[in-house]
Amino acid sequence: MDLEVAMLNARDGDSAGLIKAMNEGGSAALLSAPGCRSVKTLPGVENPGTVLFLVEWDSAEAHAAAKASPGFAGFIEIARPFFGEGGSMQHFRLD
Repeated sequence: MDLEVAMLNARDGDSAGLIKAMNEGGSAALLSAPGCRSVKTLPGVENPGTVLFLVEWDSAEAHAAAKASPGFAGFIEIARPFFGEGGSMQHFRLD
């Protein structure tokens, strides 16, 4: 299993809006994507306009394949209005 660690900037610093969107459907949509095991979103402390995404995938390859799924498309539709510019993402092996 691989852990996606993404630090994303919220549009206009609205991390509360991004986290709310995830809690109100974004996480469920992402969890319905094949290979997605868990989703957690956390607000930044030192940088409150930043949101940490921790997503467990069967593998980094499963994450890449899931991008073509309806669940991933639903996640993007819900969360995209809250995504700002920049950010970073990496996968880490959990096994």
